[in-house]
Amino acid sequence: MSTLRLAWELIRYRPFLFAISAFLWMLVHSAPVILGILIGQVFDRLAGTGAAGTSAWTPVIVFTAIAVGRNGVLWFGDVAWIRYWNDQALQLRRNLLRWLLEAPGSRSIEVDPSQAVSTFRDDVDDLLEYVENFVDLGGLLVFGFGSIFVMAQIDAALTGIILIPLVLTGALTQSLSPQIRNRRRAMRTATENVTGFVGETFGAVQAVKLANAEEALLGEFRQLNETRRTAALRDTFLTELLRSINFNMATVGTALVLMVAAGAIRDGDFSVGDLAVFLTYLPRLTGYTAFAGDIIAQHRRTGVAFERIRKLAVDAPDEVLIERTRVPLTGDIPDLPPVRLAKGDRLRRLEVEGLTFSYPESAAGITDVSFAIDRNSFTVITGRIGSGKTSLLRGLLGLVTADGSISWNGEQIGDPASYLIPPRSAYTPQVPRLFSDSLADNIALGQRVTRERLREAVALAVLDPDLERLEDGLETMVGARGVKLSGGQLQRSAAARMFATEAELLVFDDLSSALDMHTEAELWTRLFERREVTCLVVSHRRVALQRADQILLMEGGRIVDRGTLDELLERSQTMRDLWAEADNE
Repeated sequence: MSTLRLAWELIRYRPFLFAISAFLWMLVHSAPVILGILIGQVFDRLAGTGAAGTSAWTPVIVFTAIAVGRNGVLWFGDVAWIRYWNDQALQLRRNLLRWLLEAPGSRSIEVDPSQAVSTFRDDVDDLLEYVENFVDLGGLLVFGFGSIFVMAQIDAALTGIILIPLVLTGALTQSLSPQIRNRRRAMRTATENVTGFVGETFGAVQAVKLANAEEALLGEFRQLNETRRTAALRDTFLTELLRSINFNMATVGTALVLMVAAGAIRDGDFSVGDLAVFLTYLPRLTGYTAFAGDIIAQHRRTGVAFERIRKLAVDAPDEVLIERTRVPLTGDIPDLPPVRLAKGDRLRRLEVEGLTFSYPESAAGITDVSFAIDRNSFTVITGRIGSGKTSLLRGLLGLVTADGSISWNGEQIGDPASYLIPPRSAYTPQVPRLFSDSLADNIALGQRVTRERLREAVALAVLDPDLERLEDGLETMVGARGVKLSGGQLQRSAAARMFATEAELLVFDDLSSALDMHTEAELWTRLFERREVTCLVVSHRRVALQRADQILLMEGGRIVDRGTLDELLERSQTMRDLWAEADNE
């Protein structure tokens, strides 16, 4: 999609509000054409060269009335445009976030968090600044052609002369457009590097202290800031240089008018009022010419901004990013609607056939994996490090694109990434992610969860004893990524989040990695005593293996054996080795 097509699609989002804004700003920008004529009349009448029998006060009164009215229109124009801007910015950011969260299939985001933040904040603003140019464009054209027409009626030759430097300025701006694009891209990249480094630093404070690397870290920070300062200076210098050249054309134009008009005034061919008209129009005309140059530069910057938005959205069609969906700016934030499964949609059996995928540029992955899970069963995936246990879960849940088929109650699932989510399935990864918020909000994760259900989830995760030691219990702020919690508390908080969803299928990826054997045993006991649950668990712990209805033994990305613990211990040397190693923990 071209930049101009993009602007047109954004204008179509709220066409009536855009048209109102454009009309009001056209009045604001075009009013100076009349004001210039009135100023000329005032000076002519003061000089005694105006129409006989008329007072200088008449144009002054009309001028005042128009100026006051223009300020009123300016206020309404600001209100209309601000409303349009906020609506449009919210729509664009909502569409981008929705695609990242809800798009079908799996995808990996190719940008780091700092660039994502910059894209949401700055690149969306760049798109709207470009659209804003079209709000002003109509009024600027009316003023430009109107003022040139009035000046040409006074002196066509002089009008032609003063337009020459303005045309040259536009040509200069156009020629520098590639530089504008490159410098803006470099500045944004340097800013993202600084933002990302700051975020990573806050997440690694303990590691930096333990390594006594404070000075090295500050040195790297200074270097990144210097790079950003240089890039920002280069970008700002070019922008301000062009703006300075554009605006200084007013001085050049004024000098040309004074030099050419001096003789004409002496000969009586050019009145003081005519001179006043030229001098009134020139600064504004030059400013509008500079604005035209800015539009060209902004056109290039908008192209860069939309490229970055596309990169963040990975494979999102352009139509999805600019989808016209109203998001209310006023009123209470609506609650998320509860998601409940129909009785016939509750899990009876999950079947996986021939699941296969490999990581790019790597032989790692899984090959031809098939198994089935029945309701209220406990399935454990075990194997040595690198055998493909986590990869199997990622392929099953649609976190990576895999071949093969997955069926829920006999119905094949087309898109596991959007289907195997609460309330059908919930997942706790090896490294859970918590937000810098209260423990309660991290467990609820935006869902409306009753206090009773929240406490039940905490109890199931064996987190209730820890609440007494936390400063504010469930309302304790856990810090960035849960930094205020221990590894075990972090893992159990993520488990509580999963239990709060009351999902049909619970998927755990090595829950035991941060839990002692007693705590893990208590978690499984509480879970099965209080609920009917279906679990798919990656584990090597005896407490999980002993509880398993079936064990899937993996090696080299394949399931090499399956059965109960007793069956596998009897026939598999690998299983006996894993069992012995678990005994030594």
